[in-house]
Amino acid sequence: MFRQSMRRVKRGDTIFMLVGNKSDRVCEREVTKEEGANLARQFGCEFLETSAKTAQNVDRLFTNLVRALRDAHPTTEELPQPPKKKKTKKKKCIIF
Repeated sequence: MFRQSMRRVKRGDTIFMLVGNKSDRVCEREVTKEEGANLARQFGCEFLETSAKTAQNVDRLFTNLVRALRDAHPTTEELPQPPKKKKTKKKKCIIF
């Protein structure tokens, strides 16, 4: 439901990544790694398991999201440059 709501609100191509958290708690798992990967395949997105406690895959998640955003919205034009200031003669303060 959440995915459908996001697509409806976003109105267009959205970038999704399915993330399983608390991967360091293997014994308390509610969803298997295979279930997560299968759901991600159905959604057409990537699946990663992360752990904030051990920092497992946190950098990878961030990097993959940034890469996906850049691929989806390539910047073909350069950022506008600020107008160049004309050189003016500097005024000096003279104290007598």
